[in-house]
Parts: sequence; C-alpha cells; structure tokens
Amino acid sequence: MENYTLDQQPEAKTMTGTIRVLTILTFIGCGLAFVSGIWSLYSSGKSIEQIAIMQEQADQMSESGNEVAAGMMMQSIDMIRKQYENRYLLLIVNLLATGLCLFGALEMRKMRKNGFYLWLTGELLPIFITVAIIGFNLMGGIVLGASLLFASVFIVLYALQLKHMS
Repeated sequence: MENYTLDQQPEAKTMTGTIRVLTILTFIGCGLAFVSGIWSLYSSGKSIEQIAIMQEQADQMSESGNEVAAGMMMQSIDMIRKQYENRYLLLIVNLLATGLCLFGALEMRKMRKNGFYLWLTGELLPIFITVAIIGFNLMGGIVLGASLLFASVFIVLYALQLKHMS
C-alpha cells in the first residue's frame, strides 16, 4: 500500500477525447436500446396478427409455385413466433445488457479498464443470447451481421483506448 502526502498525489489519468465521444455515443445507444426493448414488449401483441397475415401470404406463394419464397416466409414466421414466446426473457436480457453497457461506459469515463469488459459483455450478450433463443434465417443473418459489424467497430475503438486506462 502506497502512502502519499498531500503534495504527492498519484497522477490522475485524464479522459481522452476519443473516450469522451465513444461514451457519449454509448449513452445514446443505451437510451435507444432501453426504449427499443420497452417498445418491443409493448408492440409484441401485434406479432400474432402479423403471423396470421404472413401465413396467408406464404400459402399464396406456395400455391403459385414459389416454394423458395414460401419457405423463407415460414422461417420468418417461426422467428417471430419464437420472439413472441420469449419476449419477457429477451426484455430482461436487453435491460441487463443495456445496464452493463451504461455502467461500463461510466467506468471508462473514470479511465478504468474494468469498464471496457463490462461494456463488452453488455454489447455481445444480447446478440448471442438472441441467436441462441430465436435462431436466424437469411434476414436474421443480415441483421446479425450488421449488429456484429457495428459492435466490432466500437470494440476496436474502445480497445485502442485501453492503454490510457488503469
């Protein structure tokens, strides 16, 4: 344990401009994720109506001989059904991950490395849990790819700032 006199305080690390910008963007993302999670739960009742409409469309496609499109539509129906059945679990995961991201960003603003690892967990957790619960098809794969690409950019940008943190 180190002892410091009043005139010998350890040098506090100052927040870099990059961390300031990244954490502000993270705060905005956390707000959007929170609102999105609540809205998703609120609007989940419309999923049943959407499934019925999509089922009719898939039947029409199948009758007209377009089996590929009908198959894709059935996969989408299955994903929507799984999302509806697991809506409360997905909301809890969303809120937990948003909290981890928010707390991690606050810690990184204090120049603490552990904030990065908390944020990273909150960033990747919902992606992998959602895939494990719902699975994915072509459209789900595109959304998953975009999510991973967006997360990867932030992961790299934050990781480059780890050298400034303690």
